[in-house]
Amino acid sequence: MKRRSWLWFVASAILAILAGVLAIWIITRPPPIDEVGQVAAQQVVVASAPISAGERITVDKLRVEARTELVTGMVLEQQQERVQDAIAIGDIAPGTIITTDDFRRIGEVSTGSIALLLEDEIAVTLPADDILSNWGAVLPGDHVDVLITFDVILETPMYPADVVAKGEQLVGVQRVERMDNVSALTLQNLKVLQILQEPQPEQQEEGVAPARRALLLKIDPQDAVVLKYLQDSDATIDLALRNPENSTLYSVEPVNINYLVLRYNIALPEPLE
Repeated sequence: MKRRSWLWFVASAILAILAGVLAIWIITRPPPIDEVGQVAAQQVVVASAPISAGERITVDKLRVEARTELVTGMVLEQQQERVQDAIAIGDIAPGTIITTDDFRRIGEVSTGSIALLLEDEIAVTLPADDILSNWGAVLPGDHVDVLITFDVILETPMYPADVVAKGEQLVGVQRVERMDNVSALTLQNLKVLQILQEPQPEQQEEGVAPARRALLLKIDPQDAVVLKYLQDSDATIDLALRNPENSTLYSVEPVNINYLVLRYNIALPEPLE
């Protein structure tokens, strides 16, 4: 009798252990696919056509679809206006759900970017008049170098006392200003914080010029003064894009007409007799 009771006790203990193991396995195992609750479909903004990096996103390249995917930062139907006329950061394939990481809006100033400036850095603006920035190739987060061309001789006329003989008449020397230009690589590796756009009235009249744009640049205070001088001295300013990971500061020679003649061995025309 005692032997049978002992057997029942052992069997009960084994069954209890097995039940506990089974309960833990049921709780912790991943649920089968058919047991997963379906996510309610949401109306989200999707690319209806290929969109290239740097391209302005127009309404004809967007559509609204009901999708069940959960994508971080996806743009919902009621937020579609934020995407329209924004700039694509990377290539977007048709059918892709648009997220807030896929575009940057022109004219939005991020106070977070300003807060990241170091003690020896400031932010200044540069009008987006060169081709790269004016046509949307320069985006927030890009790094740029500043190329300039300016007139190094400012006096007009150049030599007011000099004259040359032309027959019996004395004629003043005429200065060819374009021969005095010098091109140089100046400020380097400036980070673009934001693209700013001139505010426009809600009701625009016909024939009004389009809103001007400007780049908000992170810069050293002394370099900011250099940039200010270049803008105020009527220098022609162009930007060159560089890889954001490239921190090399290049040392290159300024270029003028003499440099071109010597470097490319250009033969000067001889005067006609």
